[in-house]
Amino acid sequence: MRFSTAIATLALVSTAQAFSTPALSNAASRFAPLQATVEASTSAPADTSVFLTAESAKACTDLAGSPVFAYSLEKLRDSADACLAFPNAYGLTVRYAMKACPNSAILKFFSSKGIHIDASSGFEVKRAMDAGIPAENISLSTQELPENFADLIKMGVKINAW
Repeated sequence: MRFSTAIATLALVSTAQAFSTPALSNAASRFAPLQATVEASTSAPADTSVFLTAESAKACTDLAGSPVFAYSLEKLRDSADACLAFPNAYGLTVRYAMKACPNSAILKFFSSKGIHIDASSGFEVKRAMDAGIPAENISLSTQELPENFADLIKMGVKINAW
């Protein structure tokens, strides 16, 4: 499958930010998400990147350092819009499973689109809240209740239990 050349807006995130823990919070706070626009050839075969070329990947590492994670905001926006446009007769709450990528820039982006967050642990709930996601927009789906379970309920976190 072939695609035309496009301009891709990328969210560039350092490793320290993408995998920050409370112990790394001071170091991670130094790395705000960067946004850059690079020309990205999307004429690559389906088994390679559809928005990064070797040249644009190098531009990303030159800008943000290495290793770096680059996300296509266009692809994220398209996916979010497709989910939000899903036909429904009785209302729909779209949730992003943050287990897929708990990066705060991605969580904030999806939240700005009106997408809620599905967390699978108390730690993920805290991480989402630290990213500015309101407690009432977080659903906790877990097999093991965190120690602060009662506090999370009082804050408005929704619980998905079977």
